[in-house]
Amino acid sequence: MAYAEINGVDLYFDDIGSGVPVVMLHGLGASHEDWESQRTPFSRRYRVIAPDLRGFGASGRSGEYSVAQFADDIWGLLETLKVRRFHLIGHSMGGAVALQMALDRPERIRRLVLADTLPSFETNTLGKRMLFAYRYAMMGVFGPQRLAKAVARKLFPGTEREQVRLRERAVRRGDINDRTVYLDTIRNLLGWTVTSRLATLTMPVLVIAAEHDYFPVSDAEAFAAALPNAQLEVFAGAHHAVPLEIPGAFNRRVLDFLASRSRLKKKGVGYK
Repeated sequence: MAYAEINGVDLYFDDIGSGVPVVMLHGLGASHEDWESQRTPFSRRYRVIAPDLRGFGASGRSGEYSVAQFADDIWGLLETLKVRRFHLIGHSMGGAVALQMALDRPERIRRLVLADTLPSFETNTLGKRMLFAYRYAMMGVFGPQRLAKAVARKLFPGTEREQVRLRERAVRRGDINDRTVYLDTIRNLLGWTVTSRLATLTMPVLVIAAEHDYFPVSDAEAFAAALPNAQLEVFAGAHHAVPLEIPGAFNRRVLDFLASRSRLKKKGVGYK
């Protein structure tokens, strides 16, 4: 296990492989363990860095739990690890953190992968209001175990052996969440948006969506269309945890994207 003290909190992180760094950021209530199916395949080609965000997994619980704070923590970790330029992958809330990082220091990001996420957590639709209200009420009233069981059924609804394994794993993982941290994080997520700034992101971006995500595919289509150099991949039949649910398809698509030698030049800046 590896830890680094960043901004007053001990952050846990995995750091394996060698080559161009690939930083992987997990979602709300999750941890670096959500990248269990990417760890080995990606580390054959890249240096994989997968931290636990402050307050989650094995990282310390202290301070503010906001997208801006999470992003600042990861920048601090990368400075400690002497990582300059890297590929960045974010899932769900981790996608929001990845977007924030890309907007803060775009010159540091080689390629950006955003899975099952959106550029805004404003509660401007009925779906978003229901999602956040449900999560907040379940955690606040019933606690992490009941919430974990409810979320796991939505993420992995199948009856196949692997779906059952993933569902049980999600319950075990979610049960260790801290109620206060989780609720604070949701409160800080509400109102976060970078939609108006997407046009400034000129690095290559892969937006990954699932047919049965919490949000309609049309939201992902609009998201990708707002980015100057984005590709959209929609996985039919998948739910909100694409990297875990269909790791083979996810890994192939992302590894192909990271290895692509296509270039984009805008305002004299080349990306590859």
